[in-house]
Amino acid sequence: MEIIKHEGPGRLGVVRLGDYSFRTPALVGIDFTLSPFNSFFHPKEPGEYDFNLAPSIPLGFYTPDEVIQKALGRLWSVNYEGFNAFYLPALRRTEYLEEFFKIIERHNFEAVYLGNSKILIKEHRYFVKIIRELRERFPNVMIIADLEPFFYPLAVYLGVDAFDTRSLKLYDFEGKGFTQFSPFLWSSEPNSLDFAREVILLVRRALEEGKLRYLVENFFPTQYNAGILRIADLEHPDYLEKYTPIQRETVYFISDASIRRPEVRRWHERVAERFVPPKNVELLLIFPCSAKKPYSFSRSHTLYRKAVKEALGSGIFKVHELILTSPFGVVPREWEWLAKYDIVVTGHWNEEEIKPAAELLAKTLEKYPENVPIIAHLDEAYVEIAKLASELSGREVIFTDVKNGTTSHESLSSLTETLREFQLEGTKEDRTYRYFENIRKVFDFYFGIGAGEAILPENGQVKGSKMLRIFVDGRQTGTFKDGVISVTPFGMQRIYDAVKSYWVKIDFELRGDVFAVGVNEADPRIRPDDIVGVVRDEEVVGVGKAVLSGEEMARAKKGVAVKVRKRA
Repeated sequence: MEIIKHEGPGRLGVVRLGDYSFRTPALVGIDFTLSPFNSFFHPKEPGEYDFNLAPSIPLGFYTPDEVIQKALGRLWSVNYEGFNAFYLPALRRTEYLEEFFKIIERHNFEAVYLGNSKILIKEHRYFVKIIRELRERFPNVMIIADLEPFFYPLAVYLGVDAFDTRSLKLYDFEGKGFTQFSPFLWSSEPNSLDFAREVILLVRRALEEGKLRYLVENFFPTQYNAGILRIADLEHPDYLEKYTPIQRETVYFISDASIRRPEVRRWHERVAERFVPPKNVELLLIFPCSAKKPYSFSRSHTLYRKAVKEALGSGIFKVHELILTSPFGVVPREWEWLAKYDIVVTGHWNEEEIKPAAELLAKTLEKYPENVPIIAHLDEAYVEIAKLASELSGREVIFTDVKNGTTSHESLSSLTETLREFQLEGTKEDRTYRYFENIRKVFDFYFGIGAGEAILPENGQVKGSKMLRIFVDGRQTGTFKDGVISVTPFGMQRIYDAVKSYWVKIDFELRGDVFAVGVNEADPRIRPDDIVGVVRDEEVVGVGKAVLSGEEMARAKKGVAVKVRKRA
């Protein structure tokens, strides 16, 4: 199986079987054929199917240790020649998964049929854990499960590639059908297989458009769906995040589950790990978010900036700004172009929003020198967050007197009067430094601290008005426009030399795209759609877009790992 596109562990893929190929997510009996389950006690020769299940022992989910151990001993004696699919019984005792994985690895199976699926779906933690371990160990193996159609979006999002539809005939026989809004609907006309086709097409379309997570959150007809997603978000956030492409478009937070999306986790991590305040900061301001993005284009932030300018004049270039928002928590002003999200603004924050925001703000405040005053111009729940962050960080926060909203005449006057107590004077050098920092910080977001300085050092040049072109010693390192960046091979070499990040190492002459089989090593920080440098003998020989995550590149054996855009 070759991976084309990711959204979380879910992926669009292509399976090639000789001259025949099909796309995943897929359905058994519609997109490909799968042989009937072969019991170890009644082994059969491989038949004429796309995938032939090897003889196995149908262990139950609660099978005791001694039976599992005996079964494993028998399975090692099976002749697997001619079989390309393995039956993996989902067990409560997950410590035995490694033994089954060794069999899959030794015999290079192309597909794994996840047994006990309908029991496993009710065991939230085991369902996520087993799929995760299988997906991470075997990135090119197609995972097949036997589930009802209303589980398809969630199962695909977590890593399942195909579904067995043969059991759906049982529902048809009983006159049971499915709708999007209820698991079962008694009907005179059976419709389960038609519904399966409709759902899988919906899932494929959502994957193609990068909207699978939206579909998952809107497809909650049972308590199991909601429970499994919650377990995945809370207990396996790293698993979801590492396969989630870098955010390009606006993320819409449509449910309580939305605030646990992988993009939110990634944002919190990058603020904590990749943001460093500008060196010339002498005053920190904290503002609330606005409905309009980027914030600078909103009416409220235009008024804030006017008040700051009126109070401080040229000193504005020694002021730094943080914006509080849910669920991203903290947005440094330089990153406002990157915070592409939309959420219903009601003024009410729940505990799941307040605490993480306060903790992230506290970590961020600790990065500023202790002698830098902190002024907060906030109202409603934002005040509660800032006060909690002040307690956690031990940093004093001065609050302006806000009445009737932060943009009222009284509130803005209070902001201006508060700021006039501070005598700040900015120079031409401060203005240039901040202009450069606005660009550098975005490169730091994508590649890590130090990348911005490598792309645009003090002796660097910025040319252009809308699309900014960045140069060092007369050679272009990259471009910048409204938070969107590109990097040249020369620029990527400077990033690699400075911070050793976002590299894919090869040992052959680069002529086109980099396939997974040719990857020697890859930076585990790489996510799908990231800009990466292709490195050979410590030299960047090309720059491209990652198709797979860094860990996945190192394990995968098929498909494109990096689509190369520029060669050195």
